[in-house]
Amino acid sequence: MGLMDSLFGKKQQPSSASVAKSRLVEVLVQDHVRVTPETMEAIRRDIAKVLQKHLDVDASNLQINITRGERGEGDNLVANVPVRRTATTR
Repeated sequence: MGLMDSLFGKKQQPSSASVAKSRLVEVLVQDHVRVTPETMEAIRRDIAKVLQKHLDVDASNLQINITRGERGEGDNLVANVPVRRTATTR
């Protein structure tokens, strides 16, 4: 069944170990950059406020993370923003 899933685009669920490792890396990067939880929350609120001018976003489920870039590219701020629909279709 694995071959059929890969052919038809079904993704395998990540193992709990890989999820835990990913979360630990995020915490370590945030600690390295020295971003407090309060600052991360302020960033999340600001991003939601700006995006809500143009999109119908689910601000309560907006996720912000700082991740380590590949090959020494530095750190990246990554936002996962659930969008319900564009503001023009409201």
